[in-house]
Amino acid sequence: MRRTPLIAAVCAVAATVLAAVPAVASASPSKSDVVELPISFQVANTNRTAVPCASDGAEHTVRGTLVAPREALESGDAAMLYLHAVTWGEYYWRFQEVPGYDAAHQLAEQGHVSVTIDRLGYGDSDRPAGYGTCIGSEADVAGQMVDALRSGDYALDGAEPAAFDDVFLAGSSVGALIAHTTAYTFGNVDGVVNMSWGDFAVSPFTGAALTDVLARCALGGDPGADPGYAAIFRGQQDEFYFSSAAPDVRDAVPALNPDPCGQLASIPAAVAADVVGLGLIDVPVLVVFGDADSVFLPPAAAQQSLRYLGSPEVSTVTIADASHFPLVEANHLDAVAALDEWLDRNGG
Repeated sequence: MRRTPLIAAVCAVAATVLAAVPAVASASPSKSDVVELPISFQVANTNRTAVPCASDGAEHTVRGTLVAPREALESGDAAMLYLHAVTWGEYYWRFQEVPGYDAAHQLAEQGHVSVTIDRLGYGDSDRPAGYGTCIGSEADVAGQMVDALRSGDYALDGAEPAAFDDVFLAGSSVGALIAHTTAYTFGNVDGVVNMSWGDFAVSPFTGAALTDVLARCALGGDPGADPGYAAIFRGQQDEFYFSSAAPDVRDAVPALNPDPCGQLASIPAAVAADVVGLGLIDVPVLVVFGDADSVFLPPAAAQQSLRYLGSPEVSTVTIADASHFPLVEANHLDAVAALDEWLDRNGG
């Protein structure tokens, strides 16, 4: 567990830029040794971060899945908690509708423990009012889940909860912004994975989509959705989600989930806080971007990588022909391999 002081901003950033990463190696544990168990966390939807946004402060349940080789679960060495993007759910990390795209299972076959969850407002987790949750409270909730994974204070169906020595935090898109906020606020993670979040280099496509969804939020949200919920990039899923994805994957990916408007409205404030707080992250960081990302245009990955001034090691991986969501693209195994290699190198 790392709780080291801030490394001076003048410390050089060690950035490993990988143009391509080989596909995942053959499995170590057999598939029969991999367990997938329902997991849940009791959390307080509070906001103790520097992001000025409101939350309901209520107790809620976050639900998801723990995917692990059985022996790794029993040893309790390390786990990574995964936070999905807007409009998605935990299924981004364990996409089972098309064979070969379940990243969490593939990582378990390489010896890693993954905890994938539906964030508040999504999937099987509790649904606060649309303006009852925000980026700051999501980061607070993520910090509580990290602490729970360390202590074993969570519910696990089918096994005794393990208390993990090391806990890493990964996020896709806004999930990475949340992971940043957790890491620099609470200092309780051993490494951070940023998959496709850039504070700068926002495309006009993204700016227009955020303006559009906030206008719909101001009117109460999308028709048919819960009050205060609206889907960003509505009617633009294909451009938002895909670049080189196969037709069967495009057909199998669910439609956009409506997002809590409080989370969407707090993104600008969270970005402003990230600009100040990012240099406080003093653990290894992995940055993964697709080179066909429509949300953050090149050189977003390079710009973002240079800003982790307190990190002892920053690794940057670019996935060829991949969109904002590399795990559903043609070269998705390159992204899985990048996670595998980084976790191996950092004790995960």
